Amino acid sequence: MLDGLDKALEISARFVDITFQERESTSIVTKDGVAKDISLGATAGFGVRVLDRIWGFASANNPGELLDAVGRAHRAAQAGKKEIAFTPVEGPVDRVKTPVKIEPLDVSLEEKIEFGQRAYNVVKDREHVVSSSFTYFDSKIKGFYASSEGARIESETTKVAFFGGVFAKKNGALQFGSERAGATAGFEYLKDPEAFGVGAADKALRLLDARQAPSGRFKVVLDPLLTGVFIHEALGHAVEADHIIQGESILEGRLGETIASEQVTIYDDPTIPGSFGFYFYDDEGTRARKTMLVEDGVLKGFLHSRETSSTLGRDNTGNARAQGFDYLPIVRMSNTFLEPRGQELDELFEGIDYGVYLLGSKGGEVDPAKGVFQFSAEEGFLIEKGEITSAVKDVALSGEILKILREVDGVGRDFDSHIGFCGKEGQSVPVGDGGAHIRTTAAVGGAG
Repeated sequence: MLDGLDKALEISARFVDITFQERESTSIVTKDGVAKDISLGATAGFGVRVLDRIWGFASANNPGELLDAVGRAHRAAQAGKKEIAFTPVEGPVDRVKTPVKIEPLDVSLEEKIEFGQRAYNVVKDREHVVSSSFTYFDSKIKGFYASSEGARIESETTKVAFFGGVFAKKNGALQFGSERAGATAGFEYLKDPEAFGVGAADKALRLLDARQAPSGRFKVVLDPLLTGVFIHEALGHAVEADHIIQGESILEGRLGETIASEQVTIYDDPTIPGSFGFYFYDDEGTRARKTMLVEDGVLKGFLHSRETSSTLGRDNTGNARAQGFDYLPIVRMSNTFLEPRGQELDELFEGIDYGVYLLGSKGGEVDPAKGVFQFSAEEGFLIEKGEITSAVKDVALSGEILKILREVDGVGRDFDSHIGFCGKEGQSVPVGDGGAHIRTTAAVGGAG
């Protein structure tokens, strides 16, 4: 394989890189206490990118097919008419590994199955709970990256996650509560499955007795998880430089402009140890780094790959990521956070005569080109004369992205984060998002 690697990297092209990966993963879905779906995955293979006029790409599972794959990618790379911008750099040589105390591969399948059953046991007898689902996940990826610029990077990355959802029913009304957590770490990170069950069940049961949300434009306070989802979906995709180049972002041509309240600072950082979106190097061999996106309300930067940074004449931020060896790297977020400020939560509620406190996210839609969004919160509470009062359900939050950011007039001192898998162009990668509580003004309405 090494002989083939040297030959592959020496072909006549502007740039060549090769990613080898071996991946092992476990996924266990426990439905109402029974392990319904158990998936034990093991894959291996490589992907080859060749840049001549344009990118050519090929992948295979057998290392013996390397030179054939390089040839196919090279022919494709020569087919373009317009040459892609690409700036040469010196390739790094490194060996990296995420710290792990308990290897998931060393934990028995029975113990992993028990994890979901333990979460189920604390919710099964609670009144009005009718169904639950818990998912355990782990993955270990061993990788080797090499490029014609001299890059040689060996890596080993381990991630774990646990997701829980509980349905509760009362008087014909059905409500859902969820919890999730994950890290770039070993099995040691997942310590308390019972807490997932209790948290998800409590949320669903609160919603059973909640009233319908009001409709109108109100002062709102977003909890750190909804703040994170808003920042990721509404702003994060708009600062991905491929969207900028394609004319699909409201932020095109606005670097250096004030786009948000001076209380708003947002950054993307894959270097946070243990975070779900953590990585040492992106999938083009660029060292990971923290990137300031918005600082004190001013748009400071975009997220880049080597191609987009060359096209726009900017520094590469190391945000080229691929779902696996058989996918092309594209510009992606990692961990995208809103930086805390100095206010306590009760201070954010002060002065709100009538508003809504929104917690968590059930998803939504965003159009980064038009700059509009709509999200559904998991749950909410009315704020009346500065105090939390009635619980409300089926709450939707909508508005113009930049208007919401400009009207932020309070940012908490707390911090929490949320994990997930972000989809883009048919690829899904692990990410984190979060921040502090924020206070702003937005349109609120019933989402049910």
